Amino acid sequence: MESAHIARTEDGIDLSKMSDEGRIRSPGGVIGAIIFGAGLVWSLFHLYTLGFGMLTSVLQRSAHLSLGLALCFLYFPQNRKKVADRYDYVPWYDLVLAVLSFASIFYIFVNYDQIVSRVGSPTQLDVIMGVAAVVFLLVASYRAFGPALSIVTIAFLIYPFVGQHFRGLLGHRGYSVNRVVNELYLTNSGIFGIPIGVTSTFVFAFVLFGSFFQVLGAGEYLVKIAFSVLGRFRGGPAKAAVLASGFMGSIAGSSVANTVVTGSITIPTMIKTGFDPHVAGGVETASSTNGQFLPPVMGAAAFIMAEFTGIPYWEIAAAALIPAVISYVGLLGMVHLHAAKTGMKAMPADQIPPLAKTFFAGIFYWIPVGVLIHYLLIVRMTPFAAGYFAILTVLAMLVAKRLVSLVRKVKREGVPIAEGLVEEAKGFGKDFIGGLDSAAKSMAGIAVACACAGIIVGVVTVTGLGMTVTLIFSVMAQTSLFLLLLGSAILSIILGLGLPTTAKYAVMATLVAPAILSAAPGLPVVAVHLFILYYAILADDTPPVGVAAYAAAAIARADPIKTGIIGFKFDLGAFFLPFMFVYNPQFLMIDAAWYEVLLISATALLGIYCLCAVIQRWLLTRLSWWEMAVLFGVAVAMVWPGWITDTVSLAAFALVFLSQKRKVGREVSPPASPAFT
Repeated sequence: MESAHIARTEDGIDLSKMSDEGRIRSPGGVIGAIIFGAGLVWSLFHLYTLGFGMLTSVLQRSAHLSLGLALCFLYFPQNRKKVADRYDYVPWYDLVLAVLSFASIFYIFVNYDQIVSRVGSPTQLDVIMGVAAVVFLLVASYRAFGPALSIVTIAFLIYPFVGQHFRGLLGHRGYSVNRVVNELYLTNSGIFGIPIGVTSTFVFAFVLFGSFFQVLGAGEYLVKIAFSVLGRFRGGPAKAAVLASGFMGSIAGSSVANTVVTGSITIPTMIKTGFDPHVAGGVETASSTNGQFLPPVMGAAAFIMAEFTGIPYWEIAAAALIPAVISYVGLLGMVHLHAAKTGMKAMPADQIPPLAKTFFAGIFYWIPVGVLIHYLLIVRMTPFAAGYFAILTVLAMLVAKRLVSLVRKVKREGVPIAEGLVEEAKGFGKDFIGGLDSAAKSMAGIAVACACAGIIVGVVTVTGLGMTVTLIFSVMAQTSLFLLLLGSAILSIILGLGLPTTAKYAVMATLVAPAILSAAPGLPVVAVHLFILYYAILADDTPPVGVAAYAAAAIARADPIKTGIIGFKFDLGAFFLPFMFVYNPQFLMIDAAWYEVLLISATALLGIYCLCAVIQRWLLTRLSWWEMAVLFGVAVAMVWPGWITDTVSLAAFALVFLSQKRKVGREVSPPASPAFT
């Protein structure tokens, strides 16, 4: 994907040097080569263990985190605000921190046999290394994500040492440093728990697949397909951005990578057709963020969900399919109403690629996707095995692409075979190394975030805080399940303002999901966990932390806060969707016939479109206050669909629609001619 690798903003920022946490360093010389090499070694380690067998869980996780933590100190500067001074230079103390942080985690790998024999009785050196590892993780998370994740983690870390002074439910007997370090550092229930375990296996596999898929050139192809399908309609470039980001997001699983790949093409096109820069960036932000809803990849959190719940990944992906499609239809509704309200036009006809020709010209790009879906959802292999076969397919296609290029050069340009072979071999090597480098940049921050999430989960486990939260939520549930879910949604969004998706889902799955299931045991487990995940993702484009909005704003040359606000506004169209599938598991294809799924999906689409109209204050023309109130009532009623609510809602929508038609008729009718007598 050449265009993505060379995309730059007008300020000269190289968009290929963006990770899931934003810009990273790109120094030259020996230091740059060392950082680049470390990233390649990290990715190659995972590619090797992916194909030739993982290590023992703790060894795999410690090897993964040790280098990922060191890379955070090499990739992310101490102060990212001083761009010019920080992104082409690595100070000596960051090299020292990288080495020491690597040692603090790799200590577990080197001393694994001895540590296994003394779990529960840590030595003084164990405690020192454990404390150092926690400190390095906090500093690295600050560099990668800002202060929010570090502050939340520190708050949980303090609790074991001060909880004995609390009264009531939050009180406990108190814990020593040795006990806390033992649980968080020497067992697999803390730093090396489920979050980092999933990251070191499934997640890295799919990030590698997404990186190679982008290098193959699929991003530009998917954008062209979207333009050819939707470019002819009003606001076509924005609708195409939604569709292209859905395609790419379902594979890449990274909101920032999705924003950079598709946004470098869609955002300038949107601006050319009349969209304000921050609106164009906001549309791309919302579309790229929502890619984490879409199977088959669904971002990293879906793999963690499979581990937490014990539900096979393919079942989670199948359950998430209809809500994901509905959420994207809601996004298209928001874009359509905004385009209608602001008088946006379609793309010029000469810029719209022909659909059939465009589709068949790159039909081979669908082969890796087909392989992934086949092994993941049809054969139902583990995500690890499915990801491996998908990666092999992409690599084979990269080789085939170079061979086709070689044949063309030899036949059409008369290039000697040996010369052309060397040139294409170098090109494949560049593609291969570029994919490895891109994966390392995307994964470094995720590894640290999941380690911090593991710390939080470990504290919850050792102190019994999870049971306390369950009791509190049980009391809330006695008042109202709706209030319990609403409180969970708000908490998820608040945590999401500072935590990356993987970390906040792990925290919410540990604290809130068991509480909801205990308070309302009849709810399907997958529905509760998807509920939490949806609101966690909804927070990803919420200012001031939404990094995807910063990437989109860099492309659009817009204010990142305004861009994030617009992205959040466009996401609000699907705000009620998680409530719908919690109250109606038929959305998730649980114990439902096909006609029930179709019916409930249709009512959900009506509800979401009504909410979009309220947010945009536009249906066919500007909505009055009473029309907004009626449409909002319809949207709320769709949370509890039934024959009565469906019938009343359809009648109410028809009333507003007819009212809008009359308004439009009055607006376009010419003034009446004077009467003659």
